[in-house]
Amino acid sequence: MLDTDQLRSFLAIVDAGSFTKAAERVHKTQSAVSMHIRRLEEQLGCALFVKQGRGMRLTAEGESLIDFARRIVHIEAGALAALSRKGLRGAVRFGIPDDYAETYLAEILGSFTRKHPMVEVAVSCEGSPELAQAVAAGALELALVTDHEGLHGFELLCEQPLVWAASTRFHVEASAPIPLALGAPSCLWRRDADEALAEADRATRGLFFSKNFSAIGTLVRAGLAVTTLPESMVGEGLRVLGPGEGLPALPPTRMGLIHAAGRPTEETKALANAVRETVSLASRRAA
Repeated sequence: MLDTDQLRSFLAIVDAGSFTKAAERVHKTQSAVSMHIRRLEEQLGCALFVKQGRGMRLTAEGESLIDFARRIVHIEAGALAALSRKGLRGAVRFGIPDDYAETYLAEILGSFTRKHPMVEVAVSCEGSPELAQAVAAGALELALVTDHEGLHGFELLCEQPLVWAASTRFHVEASAPIPLALGAPSCLWRRDADEALAEADRATRGLFFSKNFSAIGTLVRAGLAVTTLPESMVGEGLRVLGPGEGLPALPPTRMGLIHAAGRPTEETKALANAVRETVSLASRRAA
């Protein structure tokens, strides 16, 4: 029989991309995770990972195991929740801006549903001001938002620099205006950018404005424009721009949780913990 602890270590490596990050995710040492994989390979009679440069990549057998492992772990958690009568079973309405969602949402929900498979999570993606209004009105139990004026009950999770980000392929002539891809007028990061640029000498031009961060990210990754991002969200293929390109410094940005009024349910508390763990882990990776 396959050991579900070993399968969790295997899936953590697949999702995190390395043995070191996987060890943090499953709260084990790297040597313990490596031992799990060795024992799993011995039982299956095949290699699951092979070396590739400084890292590792999945073998064909490893790729085949992923779906089986996810189903086994999910079924185990579901059985425990359904039969032990100790598992959570309710619902949570959660808000997150789509720029945060692109970086954090999959990991938040992946971690949460593995532990609480019987809980239904409904996700709403809007800007931070709109999400704050929804939480205040009781339409959402919980939201991950950017701190802003008039926000109440804000629980700080992370404060970091807001930076100008562009593709590593991005290039613009010194005399040409820098093309910008930014959020809608209500976007807090756009407001910060507009205020900073008003005091700067560098010429810019608005190429694209949208509430949809996926569309903004597509243009930026293609090397067509510059946008604003928290430093930890400047991922692979992107670079930070600054004084060398004539762009002004931006203020720090603060990310955190807000809760609906009243006593939170156990399901809401559990989801809030998943958000805290995900943001904390991402911050440590960035550091």
